[in-house]
Amino acid sequence: MKYLYIAIPVLAVEWILFKCYYPFADFFTDSYSYIEAAANHDAIGYRPIGYSLFLRLVHAVWTSDTFLVTVQYMLVQGACLGLFLTLVRRCGLGPRTSNVLLAFVLLDPTIPYLCNYVSSDALFVGLSIIWLTVLMGLLRAPTWWRLALQVVLLFVIFNVRYIALYYPAVASLSFLLLRKKASVYFKLTGIACSIGVVVICTNWIKRITYDETGAETFSAFSGWQIANNALHLYPFLPVDTAGLPSPATTELAADVRDFFARSGPELLKRGPVSTTEYMWVPGSPLHIYMNTLRKRQHTTYFTAWNRVAPVFTEYGYFLVRRHPLAYIRYYGWNSAMSFFVSPLDVFGVYNEGKPTVDMVAVRWFRYRGKRVRAWSFTGQEALLAPWPWIALYLNFAFVITTLWYLFSRKRREANLVFMGSLELTAAYLLSNAVFCIAACPSVFRYQILPIVLLFFFTVAALGILWERKTVENL
Repeated sequence: MKYLYIAIPVLAVEWILFKCYYPFADFFTDSYSYIEAAANHDAIGYRPIGYSLFLRLVHAVWTSDTFLVTVQYMLVQGACLGLFLTLVRRCGLGPRTSNVLLAFVLLDPTIPYLCNYVSSDALFVGLSIIWLTVLMGLLRAPTWWRLALQVVLLFVIFNVRYIALYYPAVASLSFLLLRKKASVYFKLTGIACSIGVVVICTNWIKRITYDETGAETFSAFSGWQIANNALHLYPFLPVDTAGLPSPATTELAADVRDFFARSGPELLKRGPVSTTEYMWVPGSPLHIYMNTLRKRQHTTYFTAWNRVAPVFTEYGYFLVRRHPLAYIRYYGWNSAMSFFVSPLDVFGVYNEGKPTVDMVAVRWFRYRGKRVRAWSFTGQEALLAPWPWIALYLNFAFVITTLWYLFSRKRREANLVFMGSLELTAAYLLSNAVFCIAACPSVFRYQILPIVLLFFFTVAALGILWERKTVENL
């Protein structure tokens, strides 16, 4: 409790000061799609609908944007404190190690900026940390209420961000790590429920999407993403499209060939990069194909955006299977680089550098006008610029420290609770890295959660190793 007496007042003062400098919430393109889905009570959206439901829930209590971002701040910092207290109480961390971890929670500048965004990121980070803390609790004391809680959290997290597709694998590992602490029935139930909740959600969302748009797809965004990724093969090699799986993909391939016949030489000069521009640039071949379908079927933008997704999925995976090594070279390698040293993206500037917000935000938060203000629209770039490199160094430090800890049999056996938590966290971070590199180019806001976990467990492992070594030398 002594840590809470320090942490809560400091965090409260920190947030009050931050909001004095940034009195309005921060917005970018995603923010408006979330708000619009919430305002229209949409069953599906361009992105998972969970955050829009969260916006509606908070809005029912108070329409203030300050209230929304404060709730997000309390969630994320509360989750960080919960993980901190779990490590201190259950893993025998010494006072020096505990003080370093607490200082990180109190002084990390990325959290206030993350929580000030109208975006699913803060909700996802907070809930994911709580979920991992519950799994660590399961390793220590496998109880049915913890099992049920992690399934509920998994359901919510998945509907906030579909990146949670790999979460059941991490949850399943935690049940396997229980070894003799729980019955086989308990372990199998935990694994089945973890996998089942995602399977049920996937089918449920797919059914709603079909009812709303006529598109047989779970995530239209994923279809756009894999097609975008596959287009990075052009114009660096003659892409083999012989044997495309459907007439629709053949038509798409024709649009792609025409586009790169015009744009290929300039893109070749730029060299290989990993971007999402083919998803968003109106003149990209994906948008050309969607606009053709939209005119042909006389449908809305949103419906057409969903209906083309199955075609994009077929086309994208066809190219990846046909040219796997080229895909790794021209897309995967650059995606990995963006994961380990991520661009700040929207974190580099407040409100995308604009002095106004869209009317959908004005109406939702009941602003008096469209103008927003901050102490500086660009000052945060200087403050946060080192953090992508800090994340890279933390990855190296975590790998080295974890291997050191794993090779130390005495320390492993002396602290089995921390050992299991470290194994679980390593599995999560590895799964996250593989999924993110394969799925889409990364930006810095995707790295906040890994940074928290990397710092916590690197410092905790070093603390345990150092303190035990000191005791042995006395």
